[in-house]
Amino acid sequence: MNASLLLLIVMIAATALVAVYRWIVAHHEDDFLHIQDPSGELVANQEQTERALSRVDHIGIGLTVATALYAVGLVLMFLYKGLN
Repeated sequence: MNASLLLLIVMIAATALVAVYRWIVAHHEDDFLHIQDPSGELVANQEQTERALSRVDHIGIGLTVATALYAVGLVLMFLYKGLN
């Protein structure tokens, strides 16, 4: 197996793992507004979850874009080599 193809598979697997991790973090998210206790533990937990989701989203978007660009480049390289 070609090393560049193996790298693409690893990148796809990493992107999938980030997506699963984001799903797990979002699964524990509290979607309700806590108006009566704005400085309580529930609001702090919501803020912490929001920060974690934001970090994971940035990593996921970057990794998805990098994987897509690498895959397109790999396909173009194989097509170029195949035509010559």
